[in-house]
Amino acid sequence: MKPGASIRTSVRTGLRTTADPKVVLNSQILQLAQADLFQAVEAELLENPALERIDDEFQPLTREEILKHVAPSELRPSGDTWEANRCRPTDDSTPDWIDLAASHDSLWDHLRAQLLTMLPAESRTLGLYLIGNINERGYLTTTIEEAALDCGVSLEDAEAAIDALRSCEPAGVGAYDLRDCLILQLQRPQTDAERLARQILRSHWDELVQRNTRSLRHRYKVADELIEAAFEVITGLNPFPGEGFCAHNVPQVSERSIGAQPDVMLSFDEYGWIIEIPGPSPLNLRVDRGYEDRYWELQGRRQGAKDEKRHITEYVDRARHFLSALNSRRETLARVAKYLAERQEGFVKTGDYKFLQNLTRVEMAKDLGLHESTISRATNGKFIQIATGEVVSFDVFFKAALRVQRMIEDILASENPDHPLSDQDIADKLAQKGLQVARRTVNKYRDRARMLSSHKRRVA
Repeated sequence: MKPGASIRTSVRTGLRTTADPKVVLNSQILQLAQADLFQAVEAELLENPALERIDDEFQPLTREEILKHVAPSELRPSGDTWEANRCRPTDDSTPDWIDLAASHDSLWDHLRAQLLTMLPAESRTLGLYLIGNINERGYLTTTIEEAALDCGVSLEDAEAAIDALRSCEPAGVGAYDLRDCLILQLQRPQTDAERLARQILRSHWDELVQRNTRSLRHRYKVADELIEAAFEVITGLNPFPGEGFCAHNVPQVSERSIGAQPDVMLSFDEYGWIIEIPGPSPLNLRVDRGYEDRYWELQGRRQGAKDEKRHITEYVDRARHFLSALNSRRETLARVAKYLAERQEGFVKTGDYKFLQNLTRVEMAKDLGLHESTISRATNGKFIQIATGEVVSFDVFFKAALRVQRMIEDILASENPDHPLSDQDIADKLAQKGLQVARRTVNKYRDRARMLSSHKRRVA
């Protein structure tokens, strides 16, 4: 549970709110990459007879054909609504576009593979919602109350799902902040130093930040050696488990971009930026005209055709919501792309990483007036084609480490093999490019990119 969060269980435990199906679907569609979105559209076309692909030669369904899809009321579950049907687990024979989503080896897919096996089938939508609210650092950007409200579940169910998420690997994922993240990594302390470290994190955060060992020694009545050992435990923890996961894959970012399908394409001409959103478009889909016509015919009827009216209304609304979600995704991606093109114009036009400015998803969300989780869903696991034609991960705009690493790679690529550059030489060259980086930092990023030191490169 989020530190300090108050849940009025005496009043609200077991309370179920009504989720807005458009909000839930918009979130799910937004987080899909282009390849996944194609499969989502195909699955929805299979499941929803009221949704059709636009084809000039295609004839709308007749009423007789529509009635073939209508189930008698006695065969339908009570309270069958669009959102209930959408969240209800299906049998193995029924396509589910969430299951059909292709896998990208990312933090979010890593979490999906774990969390969805831990939750009951009816909580899958909730689980995907939570994963979509994990930012690149691995922190959870929503609360128990928000999750319950957005997904239409009880506070108890939302809390249970969040607890399950926080038990996933990498350790510390699902935390609300740095302190919570470190505590999560010490859930099962094994040594005296680990137990003391956990207690310090929980109860004496200020003394820890100030490194006030004297105060801590006085509080716990322990030797200096144990205090120092506890500090070593804490400094050895991962402050940003999400970035740690992504850093493990950093050398593969460029490789994965080769042949990747861009979710956004940027180019420019004399009139300004041109933003294209490839992939399925709501303009290529529509509500079946037969369903649409019958929908309006039935609106004025209060009696008769009850099953047909329920069927028509359910699937027409579902088709409209799906088309709206596709359109919302395109609008959000276009806003994000326009912001990046203007904010990171030098990089987007040239592909030169030295032009990248420091930027976070939180800052972008604030500037665009969007929630941080919306920016995360719009960019996580997605690629963008910049004006040079290069396809890069959206991560490059938010990770300073990638900028430094790429510039180091470029410097080493042009060095004289007989006189390889030392870490200090590289730091000096970076300084000439306007980037102040310490020698030890160069060493760290070089190791992260799995490059040899100057001595090893000379003898290799």
